[in-house]
Amino acid sequence: MLVDREGLWFRVLAARYGVERGRLRDGGRRGSLWWREIVSIRDGVGESGGGWFRENVVRKTKLRTVAEMFALGWGMDGAAWVWRRHLRAWEEDMLRECQFLLANISLQAQHSDRWQWQPDPDTGYTVRGVYQLLTTRDSVTMDEATHLIWHPQIPLKVSIFAWRLLRDRLPTKTNLVIRGIISSSAQVCVAGCGEAESAHHLFISCSFFGSLWALVGTWIDISMTDSSTIREHFVHFTSSLGGSRARRSFLQLIWLVSVWVIWTERNHRLFRGSTSTSIQLLDKIKLFSFRWLKSKNLI
Repeated sequence: MLVDREGLWFRVLAARYGVERGRLRDGGRRGSLWWREIVSIRDGVGESGGGWFRENVVRKTKLRTVAEMFALGWGMDGAAWVWRRHLRAWEEDMLRECQFLLANISLQAQHSDRWQWQPDPDTGYTVRGVYQLLTTRDSVTMDEATHLIWHPQIPLKVSIFAWRLLRDRLPTKTNLVIRGIISSSAQVCVAGCGEAESAHHLFISCSFFGSLWALVGTWIDISMTDSSTIREHFVHFTSSLGGSRARRSFLQLIWLVSVWVIWTERNHRLFRGSTSTSIQLLDKIKLFSFRWLKSKNLI
């Protein structure tokens, strides 16, 4: 909680109490008793030597190290995977995706871990590269799109998926090529269109998956506009019916359901070899939308 800066609790506490010199503040008199006690443990207040907690705690995985899992085998039948209960269908899909990512990874004991500047892995971090990145950002900011992914009628796993999608952190085939997990010859889109499977291609411009938006637009009677990025598409789609809060909320839900159905279909084609038509995918979007609204007693 105190060190995972991308974690939900760290972000909540940072928003509530602020960060100073890279560390969460205690909040002073405004801080809750619970939080002040946590901070006192972190800082070693009242203990000789101070900072005893962080100096005597090390990170360790729940049962095994990554090296031990690698040695046991993390393939489809590997002994590394031990579960306390039977996996649900969507969890099995996530496991297969994880195993696919790990399939070509071999741990190299002679090489140390290092940070990599993702926009330019070859040259590495440069001030010029950062300047070019910041000055060529998309017209729709990340903040504008990010706040739309958290929807009260959407399951948390779908919102987290959308959060990864907006940051291009999904294991699309082009991302797997960049990470050196698959070869460039294996990055063709699962729809059979012959193009490389990037996030933008898969969710926006693919001749099969991209055409689903036209069907969605016809179903809910909105006009689709061209967008250069996924986050732009999200924001424009959500505001296409005007400024009513109820309308925006409805379109948020439809967009999130649609990208979830696209990603699920992509994984089914990749891991199961099964395919659905565009009409069947539209029916799934309608069904999921109905189920998620009904689960909150909104219909």
